[in-house]
Parts: sequence; C-alpha cells; structure tokens
Amino acid sequence: MQKKLQILGNLGIFEVSDYIYQKDRYNSFIYPSVYKNKIVKLFKVLLSNNCKFNCLYCANRKDRDCPRYSFSPEELAGIFYEMWSKRLVDGLFLSSGIDKDVNETEEKMIETAKILRKKYDYHGYIHLKILPGVDELLIKKAKIYSDRLSLNMEAVGSSYLKKISQEKDFSKNLLNTLKKLAYLNMENPLKNGISTQIIVGSCQEKDKEILSFVYYLYRNYGLTKTYYSGFIPVLNTPLENRKPCSIERQIRLYQADILIRKYQFLPYEIPFDKNGNLFLNKDPKLIWAEKNKDFFPVEINRADFHQLIRIPGIGINSAKKIIEIKKQGKIKSEEVLKKIGVCLKKAKDYILISGKKIKDFYRDEKEEIYPTLFDEVI
Repeated sequence: MQKKLQILGNLGIFEVSDYIYQKDRYNSFIYPSVYKNKIVKLFKVLLSNNCKFNCLYCANRKDRDCPRYSFSPEELAGIFYEMWSKRLVDGLFLSSGIDKDVNETEEKMIETAKILRKKYDYHGYIHLKILPGVDELLIKKAKIYSDRLSLNMEAVGSSYLKKISQEKDFSKNLLNTLKKLAYLNMENPLKNGISTQIIVGSCQEKDKEILSFVYYLYRNYGLTKTYYSGFIPVLNTPLENRKPCSIERQIRLYQADILIRKYQFLPYEIPFDKNGNLFLNKDPKLIWAEKNKDFFPVEINRADFHQLIRIPGIGINSAKKIIEIKKQGKIKSEEVLKKIGVCLKKAKDYILISGKKIKDFYRDEKEEIYPTLFDEVI
C-alpha cells in the first residue's frame, strides 16, 4: 500500500494545483496550495497510472516501462479520510491516467469523492480532474461532489498538441470537453470554479501564443485560473533529452496571466521580446510602464481604480485601499501609501502626491522576486 501511495503520489508532481516551488512539498503526495489566502495541504494523487495514451512527455505513457498501480475508490477514500482525520491534509486533488475507457476511469474518480461525501460525511475541499472526451453526464455527476473541476488543455492548439500527442484530437477531446464543463459551470457555478493547465515548453510554443489562447479561454469559458506546468523531462520517454522549462519562465507567465485575468490588460499590451516570449529579467508590468511613459506620472489623488492598478508597486488590494482612503480626503504623504502595502521603491517614479514627486529614499526597500501566492502582483 505504501509503495502504491508513493508512486501515485510522486506522479502528482505533473498536476499543478498552485504555483509553489517543489522544495516546499511536504512529501511525495502532500502539496502546499493556496485556498482563501491561506496555505493548505492538498493530498494530491492519481487514481491510476495506467494509461492508454502515448503522450511523448508523460511519465504515464502507455509504452513507458514503469511500475503500474491503481487504487479502488474505497481504498483511496479511506486513505485520504484517515490522513484528513489526523490533520495531515486539508483537501483532495484527484487525477488519473486513462485506463482503457475514459468514462470508466472518471466514474471511479467520482465514486471516490462520493464515498468521502456520503460514507465519511466529509465536507472539505475536493478538486477532481475531468478527463478529455468524458461524457457530459459524468461532468454533471462530478459537479455534485466537487468544489473545483479542471481539465488539462496541455497545449495551445492542434498543431502543438500533435507534436506531443498523436492520439488526442484538440477540438474533440480537449476544447469540446472544456466547453461542456464551462457551460455546466455557468448554469450552476462551482464553489471554486473551473481551471485548466498548460504544459509549458514541451512543444516550442511562444509565450505570446500561450497568453492569447488563455485570454480566449477566460473570455469565452469563464475559467477561474490557468496553471502553467513547466515541462520536466522524464526518463524513458521520447522527450527525455529535451531541456526543461525554466522556473523564471513560469514566474513571468503567472505574472502576465494575472495582469490579463485581474488587471484588465489585453494580450497585445503584454510586452514580449522579438521572438514572442516574455522577458525573463524583469516583470511584465514594470516593462509595460517603461514603454508607456505618456501614461505617467499618475496623480494619486485624482486616479481611479483602473489607473491605479497600472502603476508598478500598486496591486489590486492596495488600489482598493487607496480608493477607500480618498473617500475620507486627500492622501497627503507617501507614508500612507507605505502603510497600506504600496511598494514605493517601484511606484515612486510613476506617481505624484498632490503634484509632487516622492523623495528617493526607498532604495533599500525589500522587493519580492517572485509573485506572491495570493495573486497580488504589484
């Protein structure tokens, strides 16, 4: 049993539930994630690593020589509930390889969640993966027992998917299934919405193509979030010698994604290099500000919310606080901004307070290199 758990838990590394570095994993099957601005421990596991598909990058591909294991729904539900009862985990993230039949595999995943809800009276967080090409009826059943559902798009178009998977049809297996999931969610929204995952770096796609596609998904399918899973070469797969996706690229994609999803940037506004990729040495919001000097400086006391969130150093939360403070009167000093979380080191060159620039004494203010876990990009 422990061997099975280790194997199927380790394979959970390829199912991203939040951008948190792998060094922060608790062990092979307990992962830190973010829920309501708090770090939570997800029990992330595959129901089975048997798979009928032969995706070139995948550790579970049919032709790969590796140990194969499967849980029964009763077995997996019992393991999770025992761990949850001991407060070792806070929620469940369940995916699976597709063993013979996609609907049969999805049924077993749903049954696992049903057992937890009905038999164990578990009311906590459950995230189920919807498998490509599954029947709409099963998506409806999965919604009953889940807080979030997701479907991996893997690539950003048919031509790219063909480079890593000859057996999957991008429109039929992936986009059409996501469309069904989205429409069902619009009718009766899930507590934590729906999401997708893109494998970054497996098929030479450009960041501009990724973000344009993701913008299309946000606009048309109402996704809550997109996860960017950096390609990791796996031994005994056709892509084992391909270069892994860098952490820096994933960071910049998450930053750009938040600008599109929460800061109302359009894909064409995101700054890319001549090859259509994000700059790795600087965050995209700061580069945008440097390229749009006519937008600045912004007078804090006259700026509306949409102007404020374009300013480097000011995020969604701090912009809302500035609007609330201004209802009581003018902001008269930079200390007010500092107290509410504005990064003055970034903001000072782009703002005015009652017509005056901020003094240049925030040079030593610490700056977070990576985006925070709580979607606050400043």
